[in-house]
Amino acid sequence: MNKSKEYIIPIQMEDDIIEQKEDEEIVKINDGSLNETNEDTIECSPNGSPEEFIIEPKKTIKIKPFTEIKDCEEYLRKYDEFEERNKYSLLNINVPEKIILVIDRAQDENCTNFTAGNARYTPMTMLRRCLHLFVKLKNNINKNHEFAIVLLNENDVTWAMPFTSDMRKVNNFIEKITLCEVEDTFDMNLLFEEILPNINVPEEEIAPPYLIRMIIFYGRSYTIPKIEFNKEIKDLLKKPFFICDVLMTHEPADKSNHCNKIFDCLGNMDRKGISYFIPVGRNTLRLHNGMAKLLGHGLQRPIQKFLKI
Repeated sequence: MNKSKEYIIPIQMEDDIIEQKEDEEIVKINDGSLNETNEDTIECSPNGSPEEFIIEPKKTIKIKPFTEIKDCEEYLRKYDEFEERNKYSLLNINVPEKIILVIDRAQDENCTNFTAGNARYTPMTMLRRCLHLFVKLKNNINKNHEFAIVLLNENDVTWAMPFTSDMRKVNNFIEKITLCEVEDTFDMNLLFEEILPNINVPEEEIAPPYLIRMIIFYGRSYTIPKIEFNKEIKDLLKKPFFICDVLMTHEPADKSNHCNKIFDCLGNMDRKGISYFIPVGRNTLRLHNGMAKLLGHGLQRPIQKFLKI
């Protein structure tokens, strides 16, 4: 005669399930290493027995979100939005890039340093580290990429190094860049007057032999750049195979500096809606994310407002 087996079905109330799920999520947030439950992560009862798991939701501590980056993203969000981007559609082709690194030598007095762990770095020191990494990765992607270096001095501009694919030469030059004083204004027209005789932008509509991309690393928070868009500058900025990106390291934007006016001035240089404008403040994470965005090929990368890193 077969005896029927008895099954004990545990019943758990819906409220208990919700509370337990919330507690599990809190545990995962508080310690990212608790991906799997094992003997080392079981909470024990007061008598030391692991058989009774104690859930005390009232005593758990929720970690407050890191508001510094969130606030910075909220403040700078409008600089990720551009208009009239649908008017320009460049060819999605892989051609070598001729990249002009426009490096600002000026450093504001009593500037805020970048922090990485417990270490502090001046803006120029941190920018050097990122530039070394940038040129190395771009060279690894395509050995035919070339780099030129232009320096923004106190009140003038210098075409310091012509285009080259020699990484040792590029890195040595970046390492030797020194600081200079700052003034109240800076004439950005001098930058275009310096680069125009040294570049030849392709005019081919189908497959250009290369792309010219100028990346301006502007680091002044109190010096407002002045620029008059004359015919030569307008024609250059409208050429499809010339791109002008901007990455700005600056003090926290407030009434004591001119960061907002500088944002507007440098942002107006984007005439085609395909450039990247990346203000990073003194945030180390945002700086490295910005450099990662600039790694994208000028003809293959997405437009800025759709880019998520």
